[in-house]
Amino acid sequence: MPISFANIPANIKVPLYWVEVDPSMAGLPTINLRALLVGMKVAAGNATEDIAIPIGSQAQADQAFGEGSELARMFKAFFANNFANEVWGLPVAEPVGAAAATGDVTITTVPTAAGTIHLYIAGEHVPVQVSTTDTIPEIADAIAAAINADVALPVTAASVTGAVTITSVFKSVNANDISVSLNYYGSRGGEQTPIGLGIDLPSTAFLTGGTGAPDFDNAIINLGEEPFEYVAMPYTDSNSLFAWDQEYGFTDQGRWGWQRELFGHVFSAKRGTYADLVLFGDQYNSGVESVMALEVASPSPSFEWAAAYAAKAQRALINDPARPLQALTLNQIKAAPIHERFDFVELNSLASNGLAIAKIGADNQPMIAREQTTYQTNLYGQPDDA
Repeated sequence: MPISFANIPANIKVPLYWVEVDPSMAGLPTINLRALLVGMKVAAGNATEDIAIPIGSQAQADQAFGEGSELARMFKAFFANNFANEVWGLPVAEPVGAAAATGDVTITTVPTAAGTIHLYIAGEHVPVQVSTTDTIPEIADAIAAAINADVALPVTAASVTGAVTITSVFKSVNANDISVSLNYYGSRGGEQTPIGLGIDLPSTAFLTGGTGAPDFDNAIINLGEEPFEYVAMPYTDSNSLFAWDQEYGFTDQGRWGWQRELFGHVFSAKRGTYADLVLFGDQYNSGVESVMALEVASPSPSFEWAAAYAAKAQRALINDPARPLQALTLNQIKAAPIHERFDFVELNSLASNGLAIAKIGADNQPMIAREQTTYQTNLYGQPDDA
């Protein structure tokens, strides 16, 4: 076979040894399959809505999307699980008319012994020191001050006469996934409520009242033909899942379709009771979307679960696309307490209804037990384990 040269003319007759160097095959082989995190920004972020941008650090995410925003929190979870691979952020606007989620922490009695209130917001530890000389309003003020001092939290707080009102930084239905709890590690971890202190948390252990899901149409259009293989999309309402299934699906216009051939996968997470999750999984049948089921009692928000899931998938599958994701730990994600975790039978049923599942390792960290899409039946409605 003759050698094709890009620069040496084919009609050279002057004798000598002519060499042409092609640098295109030099260097180490690399695979660069991008991740994309999709979520809500707040007004403090300077990024343009519906336009994807590369993010290289948590500081960049905070500046672009606003500290404590849904998308900034997703990047925190992502970087805890994958520091090595390229990731972009796609900020979306708060829905028109959306509401923030709120919840109250109320102090009812003062402590009879000094100690520490081990408060957890969205799974983040917010310690508050109290003494026997503190009054109820002073304790409430201290709690609000501790919350507001941590600008990375997805909430702000205000205290009035012994009650602390906690409000989500962003407005959407996902703000209802922000947990408020005490003493996650319990007495074995050195966490106990100070003796005599009376403190009431939101009845559901979560903020409530958040409404609104973003419209992804413009954001998806603006992605154009840019390749993004691993997408963390934290909304599990039918409209959001449909929009991303169409973008990444197998139709003519989908990224897996014959016209585009860009490929990719969408990762999400859904909190719920066993019954709710079984019913949820039974509704969907996408070959490109994977939804991780998580217990109600996990303190970490579902949008952080989704980001951690996508991060570990990207990191592992770039190394070896045939590698099962089983046993990969989701760092900085807090598991539900032992007595509130799904058991073997429940996990098996959830996996049988199209949901990805997690188990808890010996280090008390969640790890992927089975990754899978929601695809369950073929075009004729028959079970298909493809």
